Amino acid sequence: MNRERRQFYSTFLLLILTGALVLAFLVLRPFIDILIIGLVLAALFRPVHRKIAGLCGPRPTLAALVTTGLIFSCLIIPVFFFLGALLAQGVQSVNALQAKLATTDFNALFSHESVAPYLNWVQEHLPFLDIKKLALQADLLSLSKNAGQILLDSGTTILGNVFVLTMNFVILIFVLFFLIRDGEAMLGYARYLLPLSTDQENRIFRQLDDVAKSVILGAFVIALAQGAAGGVGLFIVGIQPFFWGCMMGFASLIPVVGTAIIWLPVSIYLMLTGQWQWGLFLIGWGAVVVSSIDSIIRPILMQNRSKMSTFWVFLSIIGGIKLFGALGILYGPLVLGFAMVMLTLYGEDYRHVLEERNLVSPPRPGLDTPAD
Repeated sequence: MNRERRQFYSTFLLLILTGALVLAFLVLRPFIDILIIGLVLAALFRPVHRKIAGLCGPRPTLAALVTTGLIFSCLIIPVFFFLGALLAQGVQSVNALQAKLATTDFNALFSHESVAPYLNWVQEHLPFLDIKKLALQADLLSLSKNAGQILLDSGTTILGNVFVLTMNFVILIFVLFFLIRDGEAMLGYARYLLPLSTDQENRIFRQLDDVAKSVILGAFVIALAQGAAGGVGLFIVGIQPFFWGCMMGFASLIPVVGTAIIWLPVSIYLMLTGQWQWGLFLIGWGAVVVSSIDSIIRPILMQNRSKMSTFWVFLSIIGGIKLFGALGILYGPLVLGFAMVMLTLYGEDYRHVLEERNLVSPPRPGLDTPAD
């Protein structure tokens, strides 16, 4: 009877706990994104906070206030003004592009002596593709109008939700302060509740920390560097650098194609309009300077970070964007990194069962499977 009562008590307690956690999730659901962003920022600035805490002495609240103020002034406020300036200049750039496309005579352009030989080569080797019959001007105008409408809608949405954005910023600062000040205590309590060994807990939290930092360092810092380098190249050839440089930075997140989706069409346009020297320069700048940033900076930033291969990072980012939207760039690798470390822990804890069942160690990918 005592055993049955204990089992009933445990089941009842777990049911109440599950219900309480579900209700707590529903209450906190509107702030999940803010909480995750706050956790990532707190982890990213933890080394800075430790130095500030050392200077402030036994005053954790003051140290947390200083660190939060530093994050707010050096990161959040610049991002806010950056997005506003980007939208404003984006509308101007797209309007200028529409005006340029509307006044360009594509028939005369295709008949130019510097372009005709290339079109003849295309017609000879790809007879099914008749460039002169393509409605390039109408298609490009339609594309630019759609892009301009998207920018206008985005700007209207941001201006219309100023109050919501302001409240989210206030909540983020509030969350950041307490995560920075009490983060170690929160982490300690989470460790206490987890029924895992200390080594397993360390590996899980280390993996999540490394993945979050590697995404920020490996994606956003490289995007910033490539956007800045691309903006310099565009400025040299006489094209407005801020907006299109930022677009190049966003394009750097696209696997395989990357920044070439911006600088290659611009280079082709420059050559078609007779500015072939600047077009060739921009191709060389994009291929050598902009594209090499990824291969040079990424190994420096990613050393001793997440051990996830590029293959899994690529799939996790694309899948995360499809499932979570823009924040999937962060969420996707976090989810997949957590799944991988849990699979590793499972393989280690049940190694004896797996080896007894398989008799041999599992074959490595790319090698022939041993015959039975």
